[in-house]
Amino acid sequence: MQGEGELEARILRILGESGGLTMEELVERLGWSGDRRPLRRAVASLVRKGLVVKVPDYSRGKVVLKAAGGSRPGRSGGRPP
Repeated sequence: MQGEGELEARILRILGESGGLTMEELVERLGWSGDRRPLRRAVASLVRKGLVVKVPDYSRGKVVLKAAGGSRPGRSGGRPP
């Protein structure tokens, strides 16, 4: 079993390379089997940290996970800090 930080790093790398995946696609890319709770916790942690964003894909009726990239709230557009 891998550590939380290692799993988060793998998720970020895969999302960065792919441009965005549904949770099911991410599970497949990771080769994940068994209990998905650790994976969901890692994704939730990355979302809270602002490193991953959830974007609705209306054509597929799914939420797509994307690496946030270099854009952080307050750094581009919007109000000055």
